[in-house]
Parts: sequence; C-alpha cells; structure tokens
Amino acid sequence: MKCRIRFRVGLMALTVAALWGQSHQKAAAQVPEENRKQVVEALGAPFIVFRDKVLDELKVSDDQREKLMQYVMEQIMETGPFLESLTETGQEREKKLNEHRKKALEKLAKHLKEVLQPDQLKRLRQVTLQQEGAFALGQEDVRKELKITQEQLKKFMAITQDLQRSVQPLIKEAQSGGNPEEIRPKIEQLRKDHARQLEAVLTDAQKTQWKELLGPSFELGD
Repeated sequence: MKCRIRFRVGLMALTVAALWGQSHQKAAAQVPEENRKQVVEALGAPFIVFRDKVLDELKVSDDQREKLMQYVMEQIMETGPFLESLTETGQEREKKLNEHRKKALEKLAKHLKEVLQPDQLKRLRQVTLQQEGAFALGQEDVRKELKITQEQLKKFMAITQDLQRSVQPLIKEAQSGGNPEEIRPKIEQLRKDHARQLEAVLTDAQKTQWKELLGPSFELGD
C-alpha cells in the first residue's frame, strides 16, 4: 500500500508541473529519482536504466537522457493509474500485474534499442543482470547462453518455489501491519540464501560464463 501511495504523490507532482504550464521536456527532466526507483519496483529490473547512477554508468548524452526521461514520465503516467485501478487480489492480481509488466518490458526494450548505442545496451544488460542476481538464471536468454539443462532448470524452479513459500508469511506479516524495517532484512537474507543455492546448481564452466555475463561490478548504492 505504501508503494502505491508514494506512486500517487509522484503523479500529483507531475500533474502540478503540467498545470503550471511547463513544457513536456521540462516536466520530464524533473521526474524525481524516488519515482524512478518505484518504477523499477513495480515493473522490473530493466527499468533501472532510468536511475541516475545507471545513466552515468552508461555515459548517456544529454539528448539520450532527455528522451529517456520523457519515456519514464509517460510510463509513470500509465502505470500509476493502472496500479490504482487494481481491485483483484491473490493470483488474479498477480496475473494482471504480470501482463502489464510484460507489455511494459517489451515497449521498453524497443525504445532502448532506438535510443542507446550497442555498447550502452551491453553494459545495461550487465547492470540489470547484477541487480537481478542469480534469479536471472531462469530467464530464457540466459539459459540459452549458459546451456542450462532441463535437470538444472527443475532445480532452479524448486529453489524459487521454496523462496516463495518462505517469503509469503513475511509478506502477510507486512500486510497485517508488521514493521517493514524488521521484515525487509529477513526477506533480503532469504533471497541471498536462495541465490547461493541457484548458483550452486551451475557447473564450473557455467559459473565462469555467468561471471562474464555480469561484467564489471556495479553498485547502485540502495
């Protein structure tokens, strides 16, 4: 709920800017970093491209930055109302969220290919994989590159399902008014533990290739 409230505040800020007669470009340039962070939380790691540290890491030009900021503002204006309109719960809610994320990711990928250079796209993928961690091993493109076997994939799925079962009680606790500052570290520790289990499934050769896919270390600082 808190995430949705913060998202609404960001939308209000953008609306106020528009009412004051600012141009589309100027309003986009003022998209708060916090709102860009919330887009990542709502739609997935690839949207990390809009974070300031990532833009600096990619060495984007002023023109590229302007185009990206215009795009993220449009995405906020689209995703905010969508999240507010969700009335479903449980699996039905997750299904609608996943459908929205899928479409948003497809549109983002197309936009990035039009705006970024090949070397920037390559570095962005490395940064994105680092943020996703070992859970990215289940992605189709990563599986193909590492030649993940069906047996390994089954182990990945079992580990991921175990994480979901372990995290679910903590999520319910948070939804029931539990202290987020106490719950968040527990969830993060569970993710780290299961990420190590996922990496342990890889062969030595796959582990080496996985490190190459990740590229030079990048710290977002969050």
